Amino acid sequence: MRKILALSLAAAALSAHDYGFLEYYFVDCEHPIHIAGRYRQIGKAEFEKHSRGDLKYADGYATAFYTHFLDEDNALSFGAGYNYLKMDWDKNPRFREDVFNYAVASVGLISTTLERWRWIVNGGLSVDANHFDFGKSAVYHAMLWGRYHYGESTGVHIGALGYYGVKNGYALPIIGFDWRWGAHWKLAAIFPVNFSVAYGFNDYWSLEAAYSGFGGPYRYPRRAHDGRKGFHDPIFSIYSSGLDLNLRYDYDHLFRFAIGGGWNFGGWIHIKNSDNRHGKYYNFNSAPYAQATIAFTF
Repeated sequence: MRKILALSLAAAALSAHDYGFLEYYFVDCEHPIHIAGRYRQIGKAEFEKHSRGDLKYADGYATAFYTHFLDEDNALSFGAGYNYLKMDWDKNPRFREDVFNYAVASVGLISTTLERWRWIVNGGLSVDANHFDFGKSAVYHAMLWGRYHYGESTGVHIGALGYYGVKNGYALPIIGFDWRWGAHWKLAAIFPVNFSVAYGFNDYWSLEAAYSGFGGPYRYPRRAHDGRKGFHDPIFSIYSSGLDLNLRYDYDHLFRFAIGGGWNFGGWIHIKNSDNRHGKYYNFNSAPYAQATIAFTF
């Protein structure tokens, strides 16, 4: 199986990036280099308490991977990249920073040694790229993800993923399925990384509706450095979700492009002090958003 299921789950790949865990749908011995990027911009979102002002939010990433095949059924994929977060809130009561930059790195083992199975073992980290203060801002993540090829049109998913860092940790199971029916439809319902349905017009163009998360994994911890009112190096997390519609173009799985947008349902910002105590939630309302994704494999 010289191409390790490169096409087995192409419908449901990039949304997993929000969790720091890519699906490795691009793995192909003939094309070992993969580069991907995305940018999302949310419109102005008001806080539930109007005295709090409003939030301007954006995020993005650029990541490069190199894949080395150990044998026909096993490969290592090395990744490095950059993540961007803008959380512009001029009435933030606990810190002044509004742009956050992160360096990211990972290594994954992709294996199809077991018949009808595709397994991924992944580990990596992200760290504040302005300070590289690993002790304060580094977050380490890991994943074990298995897909069982059940019949010609269905895959069953099991596994677990989680992270630890900035005095916080979280773990979740992976469970769900992907399903193709007819010549055009694809569905993915894989908790917690992908919920989408896509209709393919032809071999190149498709339309996809997806449920998306914002702010990284649920309760993903981040460190701010420019504190206010005694909040030195506070810890915060931001969480919200939305529903989007995207037009996708895929040329032979070597070039991919998607553009679209949707509606963010609102969410919260949780800010604690540097010792991970005295947290307070600040809830914000819904707003529209736009996004674009591009990827090359060569």
